[in-house]
Amino acid sequence: MIKNLLRDLSLALPATSVVLNGWKRFLSQLLGRFIDFYSEKSGKEKLIFVLALLQLFFSLGSWINYSINLGVESQLDIISKLGNFFGIEPSRSGIEEVNVRTASNIFFIIPCFLTFFFGGFWRSEWVGKTIVVLQGFSGLLLLLGILLPDVFFVSFIRDQDYYYNFNFYAFCSSWALTTVSSLTLWNSKL
Repeated sequence: MIKNLLRDLSLALPATSVVLNGWKRFLSQLLGRFIDFYSEKSGKEKLIFVLALLQLFFSLGSWINYSINLGVESQLDIISKLGNFFGIEPSRSGIEEVNVRTASNIFFIIPCFLTFFFGGFWRSEWVGKTIVVLQGFSGLLLLLGILLPDVFFVSFIRDQDYYYNFNFYAFCSSWALTTVSSLTLWNSKL
């Protein structure tokens, strides 16, 4: 068994440089094509592309945090105190922070992906209207989620049990910027 492993390694090690060079060449060509593609876009198209990419990125993350009290006493020994002081050992307070996605997360991801796809890679007279409609759908869901969080986002009994994290506010900001910039596309050919 070891003899076979050594034989396989003796064959694989020389091939590693060939495989790495192939991936390097592939990725450099891919990056070159993307740079050419991106440089052909107008300023408005570049802005939509970047904002839609940010919106898609923030739609994929968790938006809601809540704390769980594990009922564990914190350790107050000298080593834990020194570790906490120097930032080496995390504080063990018995409270765990949990990040969760919204219950309707897929209904945000799909319009964000379509906005990114159509806004970034398509040129037609219907693209502007499609992006505005997709952004409007996401905005309607976002508004309903804020007004009725127990239906669209979470199913906690009390509002004090959870809070929105950075990803939620970043998504809202990128959604607003994408929507404002896409409103200028309503009657234009992208």
